[in-house]
Amino acid sequence: LQALGLSPLRAFSFSRSLFVFACATARQWYLTHNMSKKELQRLSTLALRQRKAHLLRTLTFPPDAIHASFLERFLKCGRPNCHCREGEKHGPFFYLSRCLPKRQMRTLLLKEQSQILQARHGVEAYQQLLESLDQLSWINWELLRRGDALQAE
Repeated sequence: LQALGLSPLRAFSFSRSLFVFACATARQWYLTHNMSKKELQRLSTLALRQRKAHLLRTLTFPPDAIHASFLERFLKCGRPNCHCREGEKHGPFFYLSRCLPKRQMRTLLLKEQSQILQARHGVEAYQQLLESLDQLSWINWELLRRGDALQAE
């Protein structure tokens, strides 16, 4: 604590504020990502509109988003006497995999650590975008179910 220049009382205050911030952040994340249809039905129309406005304000389109699956594989090789036949397999090998129309798959082997980190981040960014869009869609669904306009007047 002294190395950080914090007295014990100030450190307690600092850690408490971090805890409060973490709880508020976790609560906001839960509200914007994990509410079910039934929980949305219990909210007032005003609360739904406020959540919709918040989602629209915070919705960003990440330029590094990747629509794919990030895979980590451990594989056996073709050599008959290799240790991978009975014990530890070779790997991990990292891949990006994407389904295309007409039952086609595209797979990309990621060889460098920088590629792996970028791919993992890109897939996560795409998933977060989808979660936000899905939440927005459910709010619009609920507003229509109630007979309200989707656009605030």
